[in-house]
Amino acid sequence: MIDSEATKRFMNAPWLSDVSPECKQAIAAAMEERRAGAGTVLLAQGQPNDHLTFLIEGTADIERDRGHGRPERITVLSAPAVFGTTSFFQPNPPTATVRSSSDVWMLTLYHPAHEELRRHNPQAAESLAVAVVRVLSERFDLIDGLFSEFISRHSSQTSQATPSEWSDFRARLFDERGV
Repeated sequence: MIDSEATKRFMNAPWLSDVSPECKQAIAAAMEERRAGAGTVLLAQGQPNDHLTFLIEGTADIERDRGHGRPERITVLSAPAVFGTTSFFQPNPPTATVRSSSDVWMLTLYHPAHEELRRHNPQAAESLAVAVVRVLSERFDLIDGLFSEFISRHSSQTSQATPSEWSDFRARLFDERGV
């Protein structure tokens, strides 16, 4: 059981706006509430991930260690946000670390609770999956826009990567089988 304020914050998360209140309640009932102090590793790069986390208060840095001694910060997540999305639904470990940059309040859905949700309330599990796909789609659109902008700004400095090459790459990415 999670705190009523935590439930309220989860229920009001904008990325869940298309999910019915009944499904949100079922998802919330499957989660565990926890808090962590600033600097806590919430998801570790390269380690198996058994949870999906909903940040309902605070901020967290997403960082990647490329083996150069110091991790680089990719972005900052501010509540409300969800993370662990790419590694929760597949067996590959996350490619980045999520570390709290402030004290955080989270709701966590672990694999066994997700499996139980899928068995007992498939509509809620499907609603959660669709909401996560929307979040991922928005993130991919953002990456696409940022990369396209970067290529456009730097295409005059180099002849290697032009905006049309990026368009060709995107077309191949979505046309090839198995992707």
